[in-house]
Amino acid sequence: MDKTAYFQSVYEAQFALGKKTGACLSAQYLALEAFLKRSPAWHFQWWPIVGISASAWHLLQRRAAAESGNRALSTRGIIRAHLYDRVERGRALFQRDTPLPDAWHFYEARDASVLALVAERDDIHRLAWIPVEPALFGQQTSAVPSVTRKRFKALDAAIQRRVA
Repeated sequence: MDKTAYFQSVYEAQFALGKKTGACLSAQYLALEAFLKRSPAWHFQWWPIVGISASAWHLLQRRAAAESGNRALSTRGIIRAHLYDRVERGRALFQRDTPLPDAWHFYEARDASVLALVAERDDIHRLAWIPVEPALFGQQTSAVPSVTRKRFKALDAAIQRRVA
């Protein structure tokens, strides 16, 4: 079964169970994500990082310049900021009379995050951010990925190509 069909089947089952039991929105949504996380096809593929805020990028650059050697750069003060409100996405999926027919594409289109400073979390929708390929961060979990020197150099090169 491909990802789209798997997602749709899990979503529709959770939708029906939620309607039958009267489960609250957050329980339905968390159950959907828990089922998906157990699938090997989705392992480490949550909230892909599609960009970095200018402030977070400048912070990493300052840390790279200040740190010598091959140590990974500290990501303290940097978070994954969701571009779309997950609660709103959950409402759109579950607060309806019938399941959304093409739920995976709706879900996937609203699953992106951007690396940003903690202080930028609530304003991420208004901030300019630099687009990056999610593949730059390797296998992703829900945490901020480590920024090794190698990853920093690849990120720097990708951002320089975008600017040029």
